[in-house]
Amino acid sequence: MKRSRRLFAVPLVLTAVLASCGGPSRSEEPSGTAHVTGTVVDATTGRPVARALACFVYRGHVTSVCDSTSNTGEFQLQNLPEGDQAVEVSKAGFASARESVRLVGGTTATLQITLNPQLSSGEYRVVLTWGENPSDLDSHLWVPQRAGYYEVFYPSNSRGDCSGPPYACLDVDDTTSFGPETVTIAQLQSGTYRYAVHWFAGAGSWAGSRAVVKVYDAGGLIASYTAPANSSEPGAGSLRWWYVFDLEGGTLLPKNTLSTNPPLPSSTSLLRVK
Repeated sequence: MKRSRRLFAVPLVLTAVLASCGGPSRSEEPSGTAHVTGTVVDATTGRPVARALACFVYRGHVTSVCDSTSNTGEFQLQNLPEGDQAVEVSKAGFASARESVRLVGGTTATLQITLNPQLSSGEYRVVLTWGENPSDLDSHLWVPQRAGYYEVFYPSNSRGDCSGPPYACLDVDDTTSFGPETVTIAQLQSGTYRYAVHWFAGAGSWAGSRAVVKVYDAGGLIASYTAPANSSEPGAGSLRWWYVFDLEGGTLLPKNTLSTNPPLPSSTSLLRVK
């Protein structure tokens, strides 16, 4: 009898251990009536990324509900549970990206997910994305020089150079909503970098813009900033500048404030059209 009890005790203990492990059990495999469609784009070109793997994330765990992106960067995930969920996208040579999404049963949510190409040691990349409104947000990076600053932004003669001074460049400028708008720092210079976003055109508000700035280094994502809400401003009113962060000696110094003026003098005041 004692031998029999010992034999049955082992599977009981194993069952208890397995039940305590994280992640959904087989009976909890995600299912429902919500769907996700999306497009994956390259942060440095804005072009679609083919053959990336997009997977549904349920309760913090990447599931087997996945789809490979088409030649146009598109994917579909179907029959998902409603609620606040996420999708994770990965591909060799890129940093993985995870995007939150709110799913409603019987409906299809749409995402655009930006993949950042892998960086080398000492490089940094700043990726700005936003929603349908406003139509145009602009990245501005002030690079420290021996005397003053070099402003990297959209004019053809101000986009910088990643292969030589100022060792920073605007990779892509988006003017038709969503982004990405991307700046790369190829070689960190001595002094303080300043980064801000300018509301160039379009309706809406900062709070409703869904604007997000993500900062990457060779190890992947190191910081993410969301545009602050301000109930007293209409969006494209007087507070057209979002001062996001400073970068000094490899250390990020968050600012995340709205203002009528840029953190440093900007040549954008001389430009009216793109």
